[in-house]
Amino acid sequence: MIPSAVRGIVTAAALTTALTLLPPSAAGAAAGAAAGGDIEKVDLLGVTVISTKPRHVEPGDSWKTRLKLYTEKKKTYAGNGTSRCDTVRVTAHKLVVQCTRVLRLKKGSLVLSDQVTHKGHATATAKTAIVGGTGRYHSAYGQGTVTLAGPLLHFALRVDE
Repeated sequence: MIPSAVRGIVTAAALTTALTLLPPSAAGAAAGAAAGGDIEKVDLLGVTVISTKPRHVEPGDSWKTRLKLYTEKKKTYAGNGTSRCDTVRVTAHKLVVQCTRVLRLKKGSLVLSDQVTHKGHATATAKTAIVGGTGRYHSAYGQGTVTLAGPLLHFALRVDE
């Protein structure tokens, strides 16, 4: 077996050689990808069109929601979306749900996953993970926030590609 120190030196040498042999544009792209790549900010406002959420949510309940999506700044139509949420926990003052969301935009779709804690009817904000996509977003990942205020959802996403 090769000692780990030797494997590390061989790996570093191989990477250095590969980057040296690449054309300058490809080497720059590889370095950019290693440094985090391009980040696109996506800010959207979602308006609930239909929701199957039960009036009284119990543990294990699930529901679907359809959204119309608008750009945050210009308030122009940007696409549509769906959410599927499953109840994780219900207490007297708190509701915890796990949601998977698909945002269908002109450039492609983004798939999000988040866990939201609702306290009564107050506005709730949670971190959301970008777990995939299609079209322009076929290799998307990243994170952002989703804020729920009644029938309105605000998505502030940092999409890394």
